[in-house]
Amino acid sequence: MRLVKILLALIAVIIVLDIAFSSALSYYDANTRQRLVLMADLELRPHASSEAMAQFMRRHTTRYALDMTYHHEYAGFVPQTRLDRLLFDRKVQVVLKLNQNNTFMSAEARVYYTGL
Repeated sequence: MRLVKILLALIAVIIVLDIAFSSALSYYDANTRQRLVLMADLELRPHASSEAMAQFMRRHTTRYALDMTYHHEYAGFVPQTRLDRLLFDRKVQVVLKLNQNNTFMSAEARVYYTGL
């Protein structure tokens, strides 16, 4: 009977830790997305030129590319932090959406876990 109680307590602790870890990652990801979008909105005025967007990408990303064929966006990955490498090789991408005039329309951020 005592073994069953210990086993149930251990299972409960594992479940609580899993929920806490998942919630913390979700909060961290949401905060990262919000911070990057705010940074893009502060540095790029509405309808900013392609050159202004390219300068933004050079300042804030390690590598980036312009996709004019399918998605009409600049996309690049921000430098990884030590914590990002520990968190299942977390990668964060900033995306600048273009309108039909090839000027800045909006920004978004995407988080990828490549080590899972």
